[in-house]
Amino acid sequence: MNTQLDILNRVRSLDNKTVLLAIEELRARSMLADGALSGATLCYAQLQDADLMSADLRSVDFHQAHLEYANLSGANLHQAKLTRTNLHGANLDQADLSEADFYKTNLRRVLNLTDKQLSTAKRLWGSIMPDGEPYDGRYRLAGDLELAQWANVDIYDPEAMAKFYGVSVETYQAHNSSVEVA
Repeated sequence: MNTQLDILNRVRSLDNKTVLLAIEELRARSMLADGALSGATLCYAQLQDADLMSADLRSVDFHQAHLEYANLSGANLHQAKLTRTNLHGANLDQADLSEADFYKTNLRRVLNLTDKQLSTAKRLWGSIMPDGEPYDGRYRLAGDLELAQWANVDIYDPEAMAKFYGVSVETYQAHNSSVEVA
């Protein structure tokens, strides 16, 4: 019989088929919703097409993981590290994204992702949004503003912030109309 550690090690496999079978075994044992993966390090994980619906993925490190077309609907991704992760085509319906770090993440064609969800994230700097456009700072996320200040960017200067996000001043101002001009 496979132990929980054996199954978790298979989730870290570089073979997608092995990973998907391990995820299904965790689901069959009711371990996905119970937090078996919570806090796990799954950097570079091959989770394409994984069914992670309603999974407890709090504080999981998904750095550079492949979650293309994964079903993350209802998943708890609170404080998850999704930096440089590929979420192309994933389903994030009602997923908890609070304090999740999306630094340079591919969100292209993500399904069921709302502004409300994104506004609770920690950081989106450098990410590609579902429409294929770069993130433009519209949510004024604490992690993005901290990064800008660390880089000595005046967060009240629309031109400096547009340059920081890699978008035109017009685009930045259109989505950040409440920002004071320096």
